[in-house]
Amino acid sequence: MIRKNLLRIKYILLIVIVSTYAIASAQTINIPAQEAKKMIDSKDYGLVLDVRTMEEYTGELGHIDGALLIPVQELKDRIKEIEKYKDKKVIVVCHSGVRSRKASDLLLQKGFKKVYNIADGMVGWDSQKYPVKR
Repeated sequence: MIRKNLLRIKYILLIVIVSTYAIASAQTINIPAQEAKKMIDSKDYGLVLDVRTMEEYTGELGHIDGALLIPVQELKDRIKEIEKYKDKKVIVVCHSGVRSRKASDLLLQKGFKKVYNIADGMVGWDSQKYPVKR
């Protein structure tokens, strides 16, 4: 009986270690606007997620065509809306890369596997004169 319990404990520890490693190894990939544009042009992504406010999304910098707006402060409560993209590349953008980094980390915690943060945000996108919608 002791031998059986030790075997169970070893098995449980192995599962915990493997799970912890898998979670720890997942990380946000920071990319510049130029790389994001290449991914979008080649349709090598599942979703562009804009985590700014509605005012920013429709404001001066506009937004990337086809981007889904979920403000970062609402993301945790609205995660179910984008769960179908868990195994696809998700490109996350905000104004300058700070909020999108926070949102990217949340996505990873929720099991998203391929998260790309536009490190220079819409400021970087705009500096390249890439097209936007308003």
